[in-house]
Amino acid sequence: MTVKVNVENFKKGNIYLQKISDSTLINIDSIFVKKNEPIIFKSKIDSPELFYLNLDVSNIDNRIEFFGEKGEININTSLEKFNSNFKVIGSSSDSVYREYLNVIKKFNNQKLDLIQLSFNLAKSEMKDSLALIQNQINSLDKRQYLYSLNFAVSNGNSHIAPLIAITQFSESGKIVLDTIKNSMSEQVLNSKYGKIFADILKSK
Repeated sequence: MTVKVNVENFKKGNIYLQKISDSTLINIDSIFVKKNEPIIFKSKIDSPELFYLNLDVSNIDNRIEFFGEKGEININTSLEKFNSNFKVIGSSSDSVYREYLNVIKKFNNQKLDLIQLSFNLAKSEMKDSLALIQNQINSLDKRQYLYSLNFAVSNGNSHIAPLIAITQFSESGKIVLDTIKNSMSEQVLNSKYGKIFADILKSK
């Protein structure tokens, strides 16, 4: 995997390529950047998985999460909006991942709005309204659960499917996990996340 990074207005400093290994975030590679120097990382990769770009600059939210895979990947961003306005080109797995995350973000924003409303109502001791808000939050949780399940099953050829299974459904029953597993291609089942998912399934 080759990762080419362009950070607009980033003149000097360290940038790291990272991933999680044995539950620990580790540095795969690092580059000390001077103005106008290209930022290019290379890493051996067996199957698509999550990687991180970490910019060693204070006062900014400095980590980009992306799905890495074999081939060339380009990441374009800026110093000011490093991880809030970036674009990943060349990773089909990341494109699917973005689609999923965009919808999950909408669910989470709706729940945050309801939680804020619930907090305001609690101060006014409006118990009937509080119960109604809680029902709406529960309904959103169910819709998000079903969306994640449907997305994993519908994208069984993508390496996003086992990641969703691991992060969202590891505590679910065997029937749900079997449903996700049966949708996955052989290639996905034999990937890094596919094998982790298989281990979870064996423990049920």
